[in-house]
Amino acid sequence: MESKLLTLYSDVTAMPVNWLWQPYIAIGKITLLQGDPGCGKSSMMMNLIAELSKGGTAPDGRAFGTPQRIIYQCSEDGAKDTIKPRLIAAGADCSNIAFIDEEIYSGLTLDDERIREAITEWRPRLVVIDPIQSYIGNDSDLQIPGKARKLMRRIGMWASTYNCAVVLIGHFSKKKAQKTCIVDLVVLMLLLPHAVYFRLRKVPRMRMSES
Repeated sequence: MESKLLTLYSDVTAMPVNWLWQPYIAIGKITLLQGDPGCGKSSMMMNLIAELSKGGTAPDGRAFGTPQRIIYQCSEDGAKDTIKPRLIAAGADCSNIAFIDEEIYSGLTLDDERIREAITEWRPRLVVIDPIQSYIGNDSDLQIPGKARKLMRRIGMWASTYNCAVVLIGHFSKKKAQKTCIVDLVVLMLLLPHAVYFRLRKVPRMRMSES
């Protein structure tokens, strides 16, 4: 007896994951990069953006190939005095890197329709939001599973529809409430089929004993 509700896996065509940087950042999916303040999340992503913009190499030495477009949306640093100099220092092709100027378009949120419009117009291979805490709208309470799941599903659909990788950078905070917020987001993302998660942390240097 056939069911109109169910789909047989025998009717599903298997497809490999399309990686931007294997096995960390996949095209058409969400990646959450999280860690303590000062552990180098933004710096690592800035260097990756620079390499991708000029068709350079990933941190592990793999070639990106053709230069790609990127949207780097950052609320913590100034575009003129901080982000642009860092991109230049990293050797980026800045003509392939864009952002929404929040001095002109204020009130930007994580699931803002203006971000979708920017993706549609620019057609980037990578979209980076840094940090996610700055782009959580008042109506996107991540403590409520239904709202958080809906938010992540929408962003995941953008990644899949426009064939780009979306990286959300999350900073741990000393405030317990904000920590809980991000942990809840991680749990929800791990439950979604389009989410990848990895965390950076500082590794203490080993002291060499004097001989």
